[in-house]
Amino acid sequence: MQQTIFERIIAREIPSTIEFEDDRVIAIRDIAPSAPVHVLIIPKRVIRNVDDLAEQDAELIGHVFLVARDLARKYGAVDNGYRIVTNCNEHAGQTVFHLHFHLLAGEPLGRMNSRPPRPSGSTRTMLFEGGLLVIAAIALAAVFNSINPRQIPWVKKEYERTQASQSDLEKYLAVSDTAAQSKPIDVAVNTPTPEPTKTEPAAAKATAAPVASPASEKPMNSFVADPGKVLEIGHDAFVRLMSTGSFHLIDARTPEKYAEGHIASAINIYGGEAQSRIPDIIQAPRDRVILIYCDGGECELSHHVADVLKQFGYGPIFIYTGGWAEWKTKH
Repeated sequence: MQQTIFERIIAREIPSTIEFEDDRVIAIRDIAPSAPVHVLIIPKRVIRNVDDLAEQDAELIGHVFLVARDLARKYGAVDNGYRIVTNCNEHAGQTVFHLHFHLLAGEPLGRMNSRPPRPSGSTRTMLFEGGLLVIAAIALAAVFNSINPRQIPWVKKEYERTQASQSDLEKYLAVSDTAAQSKPIDVAVNTPTPEPTKTEPAAAKATAAPVASPASEKPMNSFVADPGKVLEIGHDAFVRLMSTGSFHLIDARTPEKYAEGHIASAINIYGGEAQSRIPDIIQAPRDRVILIYCDGGECELSHHVADVLKQFGYGPIFIYTGGWAEWKTKH
């Protein structure tokens, strides 16, 4: 059975910001906080969710709430208030099926299921009811957005854009500039293939060969980890990095666009689902550079994926800014 992301954090396979730990629970900072204080309190013993609790777990859950109380005191949240919540199964928003509790504090969180008094007077009543309709529409949109796997962020996040320098690239290049210019690089592009016949299994559909250096060639440069570093590169630098054969390539576009055509050896992780795809994203190897692309231009899907990788200590991460739009015109 595959380990959950929390099991890997507990085992120190994945870095995290630990706020508390004992032999029964661990408390970590949420990487996508919903409040100024957002801590996850996780039992170390794997329990799927609240529905799987047994009578003997009562002491453990009581301990979780005591830890939450102490953390709320630590952050000075007691006077203004704080919230402790847990989600059970998909409709409630559970994405990691390892029981955990969210401690939220640091700003007004709003009342739950509250109903303001109804004003009197026809004009005021109409305005009030119109306001309620607007609020209801916004709330409904928020609910649908939260359960939509391709949810749209309410506030556009601004990403730092840093162009890679020549020295940034030279660390990871396995061929010299002269060799790269004189030797063609075998880079294939996947294109749509016909549907298999009834006698041909779907797994037998043709796929493009991945980009790789010949087995006899060994990189001249060793990998140098640079956790959290995200750099943008153009087409030439992208091709040179691919020529090393030591990279992990991610296509951050939608599955539909990926199916229509993509750079050979790229795996598809849609950037619009980056937070819900964390378990898949952190499967990336840590002993090679990460290359990411999307449509190019104003597309920020690559940055969504890079942001998650960055928070889990991956780096260096190179984003090909020309993306698929430029690639398909050059290859």
